[in-house]
Amino acid sequence: MRKKYFGEQYVFNFIWEHADREGMWAGDCATVAEEFGVSDDEAYAVLSEMCDRDRIQRIGEKTYIVTKWPERDEPGKEESA
Repeated sequence: MRKKYFGEQYVFNFIWEHADREGMWAGDCATVAEEFGVSDDEAYAVLSEMCDRDRIQRIGEKTYIVTKWPERDEPGKEESA
């Protein structure tokens, strides 16, 4: 049984939250499968789809980089009035 909602947007959010400041995420389908309680094949399919849609790009065996990077809120930076 899945412990969380599973789909491309949820996986992207998970990767985005766990990526470093440069957008690098050291994970793979096993990481996603464990986090979402799905099979490695299901996790691989979602990661592959995200690569095909150019949201992430695979670099090496267990590293991905976020290619569609949403704006992060930077603590300490406030807009001046």
